[in-house]
Amino acid sequence: MSDLVRVGRDADGGYLVPRDVLNDVTGCLSLGLGAEWSFEKRLLEIAKGRVLPERIVFFDASISTLGLLKSMGYMARRTLYEMRVRRPKSERKFRLEDLKRSLIALVSYLPTFKWSKKRIRHIRKFVTHEATRKNEVSFVDALGVRVDPKNTIIKIDIEGGEWDLLRAKSDVAKLADAPALIFEFHDTRRPEFLKVVSMIKEFFWIAHLHGNTSDRATESGMPLYLEMTFVNKRYSPGSGIRKKLPIDGLDFPVRPGELPHEFEFSN
Repeated sequence: MSDLVRVGRDADGGYLVPRDVLNDVTGCLSLGLGAEWSFEKRLLEIAKGRVLPERIVFFDASISTLGLLKSMGYMARRTLYEMRVRRPKSERKFRLEDLKRSLIALVSYLPTFKWSKKRIRHIRKFVTHEATRKNEVSFVDALGVRVDPKNTIIKIDIEGGEWDLLRAKSDVAKLADAPALIFEFHDTRRPEFLKVVSMIKEFFWIAHLHGNTSDRATESGMPLYLEMTFVNKRYSPGSGIRKKLPIDGLDFPVRPGELPHEFEFSN
């Protein structure tokens, strides 16, 4: 689609969304928090007064002040070990940039989610198809927190948990009122991948896709992690098919210097 706008930082965590969709957005439901929320913070800036902080809601039971400290400790120990054994940078699990990113996340977590009077909501529960534990919430109940479903973007990055949520067309249909869906699909080798994308396409256009450059590709060359923006079919697809990706000035690697995954499409 044309007229795409980057929402979020120029690295992992930023996604492209059509401008006309952004003009209608009043909220965001994010399944998965991690250590990065630049997309949601940028939404607040773009739609100041229209998107209220309390209408940006995260679900994730794994993130807390203590959790971020533990994660940083593990990353630091692992990074120092790999440096000590002189493991090549390309083979390291973490890099110093990852540790820096987590430190920034820790510093900004408390004012963003705890201290501010206009704080973004963080519900410390995992979203699953059916909730069976105290730290879980069902997919249906999570969707129910939206105040204005037709104007609330849904963003899903739950490290492979998307396959549990979207088992059938009836599950995808529960998302059909959203103006846009933002996904990071994990392990595109899975047979469910094409099935899920096909089900989503019954309600949405594919507006953009980007291969996560921090991980390897499949045997066929497909990025193992694929970031995708889907736009509700009530919006026009604009000027048509974009023949090549990535887009200069809008698409960026996860980390500086990483080579992009290139895509070329036919009619």
